[in-house]
Amino acid sequence: MRSKLKKSPGPGVPAFASAIARSAFTLTELLMVLATLGILALVLLPALAGNQSGSSKAFQCLNNMRQMAAAWMLYAADNHDKLAINSDPHISTTGGPSGSGPSWVTGILDWTAGQYNTNTVYLTNNKYSLLGNYLGGSAGVFACPATATFLSPVQRSLGWVARCRSLAMDAAAGDGNKYEQPGNPFGWASWYVARKSTDFHTPAPGGVWVFGDEHPDSIDDHLMYTANYATTIITELPGSQHEGAGGVAFADGHSEIHKWQGIAARQPVQFIVKQQIACPFNDPDMLWLAQHTPQN
Repeated sequence: MRSKLKKSPGPGVPAFASAIARSAFTLTELLMVLATLGILALVLLPALAGNQSGSSKAFQCLNNMRQMAAAWMLYAADNHDKLAINSDPHISTTGGPSGSGPSWVTGILDWTAGQYNTNTVYLTNNKYSLLGNYLGGSAGVFACPATATFLSPVQRSLGWVARCRSLAMDAAAGDGNKYEQPGNPFGWASWYVARKSTDFHTPAPGGVWVFGDEHPDSIDDHLMYTANYATTIITELPGSQHEGAGGVAFADGHSEIHKWQGIAARQPVQFIVKQQIACPFNDPDMLWLAQHTPQN
């Protein structure tokens, strides 16, 4: 009985080459695949471009926060562990406690044509800023690029592109005069304040927020007051310009884009002064801020 023999592909033609030839696409099939890919690219490109723009701004915001945290830590290292002064300008016109000098920045932002809104000298010049030199004089790190559209009609009429600062510092981080209004249930002036980097106990440095983007309607001075206990008021709102999220930097130097889950994520920009926002006692954003504000 004869065995069946496989047909030879012919002289000079390897068997694997013949197999590839039999399984290859025809020119027509390749053109159809390319045409399909082209149509998909046209459909998806606008959406991908939009996502890339948002992602790029969030990445830049995150990088800004990292640089701010690094500058803040370097300042402490150069000043015997003392944190940069963070004094309420409503209390001290010079920025520091008892007229001792500037805070980490100077100026009060608003929706008017006031110079603090755009003059970066108050952010980078060491006459007005303790951190400017540690940032190499770069003013761009003080503002999240997603805040560029948040300008009042008056400011837009002047041709402004953006306000120069969008972030604030935790009022409980750094020495200085702190605001306290008679009858205020918070009593910030008597709160625990970390004056040295070794003063962060509860929580540990990795859990203490130091810099954060503040809501455009809420930001004014360079401090952001947050309670370190559960309450029914968010006094100053964090920023939520990244689709309900905002940049935050921590005392150990790391940063994140934090997604707000409660009342902070649902506040539109109205070009008004928006502070003292009532919230439920279990509001997740209020609780997050309380848990990440230093205590003794």
